Amino acid sequence: ENVRLLTPAVDLCKINLLCMLLQISKRSLQRYRSTGALPYKILGKKTYYSEDDVLKFLSEHVKDFQKDDVEFYKARIHNFFNK
Repeated sequence: ENVRLLTPAVDLCKINLLCMLLQISKRSLQRYRSTGALPYKILGKKTYYSEDDVLKFLSEHVKDFQKDDVEFYKARIHNFFNK
């Protein structure tokens, strides 16, 4: 399962799926985590990301992505979390 309900208001996304949605490598995602650019949650031994944190990250790190694609990525993330 790719999304796990933490509370009634917070859905979380796994690493592999977020890499696919953002079209980045696991190493890039790790770098964003390590530098504090992308907040994350650890449940058990797995790392998860919230929709709000990912959307905020995209807004703040536009330079890391092609500017034309940022809205595309935001829409993808939003659509995924709101299935």
